[in-house]
Amino acid sequence: VLRDRAIYKNLAPWRKKMYSGLSFGWVGSAKNWQRFEEVSLVLAGLSTPLVFSVHSIVSFDFATSILPGWHTTIFPPYFVAGAIFSGFAMVQTLLIVVRKVMGLQDYITLGHIEAMNKVIVLTGSIVGCAYLTELFIAWYGQNPYEWYAFSQNRANLFSPYGWSYWLMMFCNVVSPQLFWSRKLRRNITVTFFMSIVVNIGMWYERFVIIVTSIYRDFLPSSWSTYYSPTIWEIGFYLGTFGLFFTCFFLFAKYFPVIAVAEIKSILKTSGENYKAKMTDIEKSDAEKFYIEEVEHAH
Repeated sequence: VLRDRAIYKNLAPWRKKMYSGLSFGWVGSAKNWQRFEEVSLVLAGLSTPLVFSVHSIVSFDFATSILPGWHTTIFPPYFVAGAIFSGFAMVQTLLIVVRKVMGLQDYITLGHIEAMNKVIVLTGSIVGCAYLTELFIAWYGQNPYEWYAFSQNRANLFSPYGWSYWLMMFCNVVSPQLFWSRKLRRNITVTFFMSIVVNIGMWYERFVIIVTSIYRDFLPSSWSTYYSPTIWEIGFYLGTFGLFFTCFFLFAKYFPVIAVAEIKSILKTSGENYKAKMTDIEKSDAEKFYIEEVEHAH
């Protein structure tokens, strides 16, 4: 994006001042590229452990408590896999819409979408394994409070929130298994629908972790049968959607949704103009082509 801002600096005069500042003086020199590649490598190396550390620490907020349903050591890898799972699903939701609206089918191909669906089915299976491990450890640990939290508060379909647990299991574990089919992995409509289903399932995962663990504590006399959000909670939740999509649409309007500088480097070998030129070359006489290339070289 840094390099693309430098391009926009030259193409949009009325935005020249803004893009000049945002490009941090990028001119495309060899020194600029050297520093860019070095910093990119360092940031790429830092981003991977950052993903693991952030979600592991968030999971520790739950795992270090003594509350049944939260006190489990599987939370760190479980949260990391869930973050990748839900993140890819959300990207698919936005990607498919932007791809269609902006006509980016030549750049975001079915191969890209299929590769992302493979990651979704992999991480969905890991999350499903974590769900089953939780149930097993709750039973094997012989802690009556822990086992009750899982067997009655969650796994029991006829408990007040049993429906939310099984809806989570269906959305996050069962539905992604459809992507074992190559035909469905490459189907845009199915992919978009499944990304919405996964997003819903991951929202219910948070709901299950928090609500089903605290609505019944150690004293049956203080049990709350059902939780209903207030109008302020609903408004706050909807406001997060508004804030996110406002920022997303502003970025899509004023900045390139695909890195132009990176696309330029591959258009010379895979762009449509290059392919059309190669088609003409392949049809031409080999000896004539060789003579022309030699003359051009000299």
